[in-house]
Amino acid sequence: MLDTPERIILYLPNWVGDAVMFTPTIRAIRKGFPDAQIALLGRENPAAVLSPNPWCDEIIIDDGNIRGVIKALREKSFDLAVLGPNSFRSALIIRLAGIKRRLGYVRDARGWLLTNKIVPPKDDSGRFAIIPAIDYYLTLAEYLGCPADDKRMELEISPSDAQVARTLFDKANICEDRPIVLINPGASYGPAKMYPADRFARVADLLIERRQAQIILNAAPAERPIASAVQRAMRYPVSINLAEENNSLGLLKAMVARSNLMITNDTGPRHFAAALGVPVVTIFGPTNPAWTDIYFEYERIVRVNVPCGPCQMKRCPLPAGDEYHQCMRKITPEMVVSAAEELLDISKSADTSVDARTMR
Repeated sequence: MLDTPERIILYLPNWVGDAVMFTPTIRAIRKGFPDAQIALLGRENPAAVLSPNPWCDEIIIDDGNIRGVIKALREKSFDLAVLGPNSFRSALIIRLAGIKRRLGYVRDARGWLLTNKIVPPKDDSGRFAIIPAIDYYLTLAEYLGCPADDKRMELEISPSDAQVARTLFDKANICEDRPIVLINPGASYGPAKMYPADRFARVADLLIERRQAQIILNAAPAERPIASAVQRAMRYPVSINLAEENNSLGLLKAMVARSNLMITNDTGPRHFAAALGVPVVTIFGPTNPAWTDIYFEYERIVRVNVPCGPCQMKRCPLPAGDEYHQCMRKITPEMVVSAAEELLDISKSADTSVDARTMR
């Protein structure tokens, strides 16, 4: 059992979705050490997603300058570091910052840099066992004796982002009596995760025809061509295309909170929806849902079993032909719409996202 720490630094996972799945761990450590000073350390995007944050006292940005990050950490005199990333780099930074106690998983040849180590379990084949990321991170809190039974992800929205979202909704004449569906067609992981743009367009058109849905297209700066391709392939106009706005992760959170449903690839915004209590349809292709179980009652996963999957590849390795990217191509728009309509019916009969809706 560790002595009670006074100053704790929590190193955030590098992927945006993983940062959201890390929130139950942050909350648990805050509950376990209510009097400690707690800071988050993370790259710009994960830090932005978790800001504002009710469980920490400050957020330190890892801007890639190792010397600068080490200097900032030394000045704060932390006595415990908890590492979300599995990387050698994160452990080296924490060690060089002179933090006495360093807790993390023994991965990436970094065990000698840690003082408190968790060995990740392996399966019978010697590979790392499949553990949902939320549970994987909560084990860090459990090691510290913190309550680790609450697996809910949570996010906060800044008043300024909420105001920008309200302005966009007013400008687009969004009617809250009709379903508001946010479609997220991109995926920073790689193109293998992406459902084809023309099929996203068909999904959107069907929801407009059947449900009078109002469609919002999300796009990070690098994903603007993808959102534009979806819009061009649609028969009906979208209500808001965030590719045409000054989009940000903070604004996206606010837009999600005002929506009735998200339809997305297996990527970061999926976790935003669950953390904000908004129903979500997630289209899975090359990745295994077991790694990222988010324990959210109002998620529907759409996927098909194929002989080559889940391969976890960023790009489909198969040559052009019938088998190419079949994990996505065999998913029909009607399959996605069926899952979406099921969730819309549920949300119509019972408000599934009361906390998020109060932010409107």
